[in-house]
Amino acid sequence: MNISQQNNQSTGNSEPGKLRSGNPLIIAGPCSAETPEQLMQTASALALDHRVDYFRAGIWKPRTTPDSFQGVGAPGLQWLQEVRKQTGLKVTTEVGSPKHVEEALKADIDMLWIGARTVSNPFVIQEIADALRGTDIPVLVKNPLSPDIDLWEGAINRMLRTGIKEVGAIHRGFFWWGKSFMRNQPFWHIPLELKRRMPGLLMINDPSHIAGKRDLIAQLSHRAMEHDFSGLMIEVHPTPEKAWSDAAQQLTPRDFLLLMDELFGTEPESSETALLDELRAEVDSMDEMLVWALSVRMELASKIAEVKKEAGLNSLQTGRWQEVLDKVKTLGAQSGMDPDFVEKVYNYIHIQSLSLQNGVLKTGGSKTNDVQTKKEHNFVL
Repeated sequence: MNISQQNNQSTGNSEPGKLRSGNPLIIAGPCSAETPEQLMQTASALALDHRVDYFRAGIWKPRTTPDSFQGVGAPGLQWLQEVRKQTGLKVTTEVGSPKHVEEALKADIDMLWIGARTVSNPFVIQEIADALRGTDIPVLVKNPLSPDIDLWEGAINRMLRTGIKEVGAIHRGFFWWGKSFMRNQPFWHIPLELKRRMPGLLMINDPSHIAGKRDLIAQLSHRAMEHDFSGLMIEVHPTPEKAWSDAAQQLTPRDFLLLMDELFGTEPESSETALLDELRAEVDSMDEMLVWALSVRMELASKIAEVKKEAGLNSLQTGRWQEVLDKVKTLGAQSGMDPDFVEKVYNYIHIQSLSLQNGVLKTGGSKTNDVQTKKEHNFVL
């Protein structure tokens, strides 16, 4: 029996525990702990909703640049303790080193999570696992920055090997190399495949980090629950526009509670209009991604034209185009699309690409005119 199979026995335990109550696991709170007052104001509002299980706040922040807010550090642990004392909410924070683990355990934090940047480094993950050995604190592991399912599974297995009974996963999306309408790409098939590999694994979704902007959080939350995720981690701040980190992706407590009602309210949604609106919103999001991908493709076409110009090549390279067309038609068929439809779409894309390249080539080199381009594509316009 391999390690993955051994650990599936642990993750397959769906008995009620600190994380499992039979209801969706809801974790909410600000991206960062900023002041004791900010934490208490947020927690007091969230405590009014019995569906919130854990209050979250980052006190150590692994920021990209050294000049950005790095978190308040260990003093924030005392603020979390006070939140628990005053509101009754269990508290959780992110750890990124054995020192963080030591301080969080000393402060009796109820649950820990490990962030995407940390999960991307197996050396640090192993050091954190060693620091947690012998404890029974629940631990949630975010996906790594890259869409690497084995790296994610490996981090979870490192936690399980320490003997921790409750280890779960947080899907927070994956880094995308270019500009996109979402901060991170959800790539839903990756967390779903991880659930398949590790039956019984508690998997929650972090729509805040996928979205990067608050107006997408509801849509992503709905999608996660439709995929049978075990819960949500959502960033909430009393005044998001003034937040010291990730201001654009945090909800107000009021908006968060409205979202909870929308997702888990006692009144069942009987209106098909709501579902239609949600699906249309998702189509709108896909349209944004399509337009973005097309714009990037056209930028690359212009750069290719510069190279062709230097080499004295024509804009139309028939052999290369046929390779591209054959590939995308095959991919389309594998995805359940009509290859003829894919060919028509790509012919239009190619005509625009050639038009851009001809604009670059017109000061020198050869030029394929639009009439010849349309003839090559068998277009009647």
